[in-house]
Amino acid sequence: MPAKRKGTEKSGRAAATAARQLAKLRATARELRARLEREARKHKLNARLVAEAKKARAKVSQQVTALRDQGRKLAAQLRNTLGDANKREQARKDALAKVAELRAELSRKTTELKRKSEELGKLAHESATRAREIMRSESQPQAQPAAPAPPPSAPAPPEPPEEEEEFHS
Repeated sequence: MPAKRKGTEKSGRAAATAARQLAKLRATARELRARLEREARKHKLNARLVAEAKKARAKVSQQVTALRDQGRKLAAQLRNTLGDANKREQARKDALAKVAELRAELSRKTTELKRKSEELGKLAHESATRAREIMRSESQPQAQPAAPAPPPSAPAPPEPPEEEEEFHS
C-alpha cells in the first residue's frame, strides 16, 4: 500500500498546492477587484470634479463677462458725467461773463442816466428861471423896457417838474 500512499500523497500535495494557488488567485482577484473599485471611485470622483470645475469655470466666465459689461457701462457713464461737468463748468463761465457784461452795461447806463438827469435838472432850472423872468416881465408895466434880470448869485434848487416825461436812451 505504500504505492497508493505515494499517489495519494502526490495528489494531496497537488491538491494543497492547487488550494494555495487558488487562495492566492482569489486573494489577487479580491485585491484587483478592490483596486478596480478604488480606480472606478477615483475616476467617478475625478469626473464629478471635472464636471463641477467646468460648471464653476462657466459661471466665473459668465460673471467676468457681466462685470466687463458693467465696467464698460460705468466707464461710459463716467465719461458722460465728466462731459456734463465740463459743460456745466463752461456754462457757468459763460454765465459769469454775461453777468460781468451786464454789470458793465448797467454801469454805463447808470452813468448816462446820471448825466441825463443832471442835464435835465439844469434844463429844468433854466426853464424855471426863464418862466420867472417871463412872469416878471408880464407883471411889470408895458412902459418900462424889458431888461434882463441879473442872474441870481446862487442857483435856486430845481423845482420838481409837475409831469414827468419818460426819456428813453
